[in-house]
Amino acid sequence: MKKPAQSLIILALPTIFLVGFSALAQAEDLQSGDIARNLEVVDPKAAAGDILSKAEGGLVRSPVLYDRNLFGVATENPSIVLNQATDKTLPVISYGEVLVSVSSSNGEIKRGDFVTSSSVPGIGQKATDDGFVLGKALEDLSGKEGKISVFVNIQYRSVEGRPSFGRIFSFMASSMSKPENLPEVLRYLFALLVGGGAFFFGFISFVRSLRSGVEAVGRNPMARASIQIAMIFNLLGIFVLTAAGVALSLFIVFYL
Repeated sequence: MKKPAQSLIILALPTIFLVGFSALAQAEDLQSGDIARNLEVVDPKAAAGDILSKAEGGLVRSPVLYDRNLFGVATENPSIVLNQATDKTLPVISYGEVLVSVSSSNGEIKRGDFVTSSSVPGIGQKATDDGFVLGKALEDLSGKEGKISVFVNIQYRSVEGRPSFGRIFSFMASSMSKPENLPEVLRYLFALLVGGGAFFFGFISFVRSLRSGVEAVGRNPMARASIQIAMIFNLLGIFVLTAAGVALSLFIVFYL
């Protein structure tokens, strides 16, 4: 009995998906450089290290907890600056590593903690609830306040536990107008492609393999036992590969 062509596709899926995700991760790394844009900031007290949010007329220091209008961080001496500077602009980083002004008002900040805005304009704090976050701390905060390196990647996160499917769809819906969230949205879309593709090709292969086995038994009843054994192994292989693809998509969503 010939193995369906779809089974070969299933066999290649994990490799294809891993290569694709690796390329996506590399592309994401290329975006993580110290690249800023000169943007108009209407808050006269804004300075390097302050967390900025969108407001009417321009950018201001973020004034509320888990600000859904988070935009980026004002910086100084970035490696690359886009747009022409004026007396009303500041270089702003919306994605990548930058020094951020933070405090320990909501708990001690350790490397790996999520950082969000606080009730003190422009100052960040440790994120301990679900909501919009600025990014992830790359070092510990020494003392009650100061500047620490943060990898800025503005997004909605569940900081106590992994994201649920409801939060994922909520995040994707709210991120369509936020270019800075593109890498995270692409990650979820890639996971959907992996899981959906594995399930679809697995289902098609299962149906065709089953039909081919029944036809083979009808044509050669004497070889019924050997054909059935081959069918079982074939279907088992399809099931394992399909499950592996779905598991990979869940891993991408919940652990990367």
